[in-house]
Amino acid sequence: MERATLKDIAAKAKVSITAVSRALNGYDDIGEETRNRIIEIARELNYQPNFAARSLVTQRSGVMGLFVLGRVKGEGFSHPFSGQIITGILDELTSSEYDLMVFSATRPPAEGEPSYLDLCRRRSVEGAFFMGLRLDDPWLPSLKSSSFPIAVLDMALMGRNTHSIGIDNVAGAYDAVRHLADLGHSRIGFINGYSEAMVSHERLQGYKAALLDRGLEYDPSLVALGDFTSEGAERALRELMQCADGVTAVFCASDLMATGAMKAASDMGLAIPRDLSIVGFDDIDLASVTNPPLTTVSQPRYELGETAGRVLVDACSGLKPPSRVLLKATLVVRGTTCPPCSGR
Repeated sequence: MERATLKDIAAKAKVSITAVSRALNGYDDIGEETRNRIIEIARELNYQPNFAARSLVTQRSGVMGLFVLGRVKGEGFSHPFSGQIITGILDELTSSEYDLMVFSATRPPAEGEPSYLDLCRRRSVEGAFFMGLRLDDPWLPSLKSSSFPIAVLDMALMGRNTHSIGIDNVAGAYDAVRHLADLGHSRIGFINGYSEAMVSHERLQGYKAALLDRGLEYDPSLVALGDFTSEGAERALRELMQCADGVTAVFCASDLMATGAMKAASDMGLAIPRDLSIVGFDDIDLASVTNPPLTTVSQPRYELGETAGRVLVDACSGLKPPSRVLLKATLVVRGTTCPPCSGR
């Protein structure tokens, strides 16, 4: 069966093709009775708009792109942190009648390969979201000077058409470390992510600021990298406990790393929180069901995605959304923190 066209609808409704087009696109210069008749005939003929043809006229595809960089093979989008952000993006785009195209790139394009922006142009997306960008990505300058709207999550990358959406990592890390210091801990370790992540630098800044405000000296030997993985944090905690004296608390830059630190502590015979207090960051679903439940800094992940979606839709609609949006993170105190044991 051939696909119904505007011409078919016009012939059956006994109106012009222009009238059909304007009725189906919501213009108010078509009478209500005529509009309803056109819509009913379109349903009868199972008319489906030709979006490719429409985009040639409007220069708008109705499609946004998404790059999730650093994703390992087989991980999918069920990652405890990024999954809810993507859901927020999808819900906002759906309410604005946009579709989402996921690009397969998981790493920066190599020299001679199409750039991020080249890939976007080839697929005619109106704008693009980026998650997982690293500070050593060679394509950052081109994203900053993009000629079409870009929304970057968790990196302060701003330009004329480039918008940054994230949370206040400095304040979130500050609150976590201040909580530990106010409990009486003076030797507070920090398991950070990796140096190429901007959030790692921001959370280190918050860690240092809290120590300074509580009169505690910053000791680089108390900082280790866990690569934002549970396994990496296990190794990092063992290193900290073996190489640094008197550590009674550890702040981890992600909840996944906090769970790794908890496992390593248990393997070393340390009771949490009696022997070692631990604070995470993100408040993923797992955080509330660990044993004991994890004290952490809660990120509004769904709201992050929703806000990113709204910013990009506004930018593609010709509005002027802010170049940077920072949402607030909130400390959630549960069962993995307490004052230091007097015996340690």
